[in-house]
Amino acid sequence: MSFTAPEFRRALARFATGVTVVTTVFEDKFYGLTVSAFCSVSLNPFLELISIEKTSQTHDILHKSQVYAVNILTVQQQYLSERFARKDVEGGKTFDDIKLHTAETGAPLFDEALAYIDCRVVAAYDGGDHTLFLGEVVNLYYNDQVDLAGQELPPLLYFRSHYCTTQELI
Repeated sequence: MSFTAPEFRRALARFATGVTVVTTVFEDKFYGLTVSAFCSVSLNPFLELISIEKTSQTHDILHKSQVYAVNILTVQQQYLSERFARKDVEGGKTFDDIKLHTAETGAPLFDEALAYIDCRVVAAYDGGDHTLFLGEVVNLYYNDQVDLAGQELPPLLYFRSHYCTTQELI
């Protein structure tokens, strides 16, 4: 290879991506982490995929719980991305001030998310230092909420290692 891990990361940082918080529940405790490696896989059946670092506590919890929800964040929820980007976040105070409810699977869903997708794990694949969790979509919701100006809430994006909005990319 003629490039380093930091160079690889810098190249990938040129791809603008949405920001999500993946949540799960195990033994009545909520867990969550910020994830940008998320994508749709299939429309029949409805499948989607997340990539979780193997050293993450949430990685092991996902293997045990076999359920997760992807909460797609609005630009107003950057604080949630920052909170859950810290080394694995479990229950307690972390979820206390967040308006949420539980999904069909039991995973926590953020009431004010742009959308959320509730999944059951149907397969897990080795991906080097990550595991790729393939989830069958159990339920979903998307938010048609508007701001005070009547505009749709924009998604929170991440580009070149910084948060941004769609306006800033144009």
